[in-house]
Amino acid sequence: METTSGVETTYLESNVIVYPDKPKPTKESATKSLLSSLASAVLFVTVSYLVFDWDLTSIFVLAGVIFFHELGHFAAMKFYNYKDVSMFFVPFFGAFVSGTKDQISQKQSAVILLAGPLPGVLLGAVLYYFSLANNNDFLLNTANSMIFINLFNLLPIIPLDGGRLIKCLFFERSELIGSIFSYLSIGALFYYSITSQSYFLMLVPGFLMLQLFAQSQLKKTKKAVLDKGININKSYDELSNEEYWLIRDEIGKNIQAFSKYMTPGKYEISENEQKLIGQVKAVIQKEPIQDLKVGGKILFTAIWILSFIIPFVIIGVSMVLTGSF
Repeated sequence: METTSGVETTYLESNVIVYPDKPKPTKESATKSLLSSLASAVLFVTVSYLVFDWDLTSIFVLAGVIFFHELGHFAAMKFYNYKDVSMFFVPFFGAFVSGTKDQISQKQSAVILLAGPLPGVLLGAVLYYFSLANNNDFLLNTANSMIFINLFNLLPIIPLDGGRLIKCLFFERSELIGSIFSYLSIGALFYYSITSQSYFLMLVPGFLMLQLFAQSQLKKTKKAVLDKGININKSYDELSNEEYWLIRDEIGKNIQAFSKYMTPGKYEISENEQKLIGQVKAVIQKEPIQDLKVGGKILFTAIWILSFIIPFVIIGVSMVLTGSF
């Protein structure tokens, strides 16, 4: 090995690998703000009003139900010390909460996934009682929306919370079963979209197909990186400078979407380097901590099943108490 003019050259048999003798790029903190979240909510309301021609009251109820759902995910991620946690509304799809953490556990993932729909179905059932007790149609419509949306989200279909929960508990370590589960979810969503004539929902399984394609490219990249003898079970901070540039090369070779940002073997900081850093982090992502034994998995599965039963029990009791049969 020799170093000349700030470039380190490593000789391996007859091949020469050259990479810059300089630090890996620094991660920038996400610039997500409350103003951006509010702007996405306004866009969601505006598009819903213009496209679906709903009245504003129904749209605000829907937005409120979605906000309460995502607030549960948001609070759980904050509790588990996720960084850069933010909420965004997406027209036609709903909303999502994003955040980053170097390593998570099965238990944390399960709690975060249930923290959105579970409070929603319970609150919806309580509101249902008060709507009957006070003969309030607005509360009744709100309760029905909250119960339906959150129960739908608990269905065992990816990318819904219920599907992600089942995958987290039982299929996370089995890539084959996880892929089969994903394809079954895609088929179920296509079938529902066609039979319900909700054709705009076909965007979701279409997006999932693209996601599966991206995952196949990521898998190929990981294999290439492992073949270089690089340990990918680490955080970005633990990554050496050399490992960063070598992984970055493999991303350019194997992932089409990033080939336009860089050229393998040409080590220059790109104006899209933060996107490349994000993909490097996806390649080296630490494996989730498997901290749920059989008892823990049974407990979370029982909570998931009870989430479908309890609201209807509360509704039944509410109808008896208010004489609404």
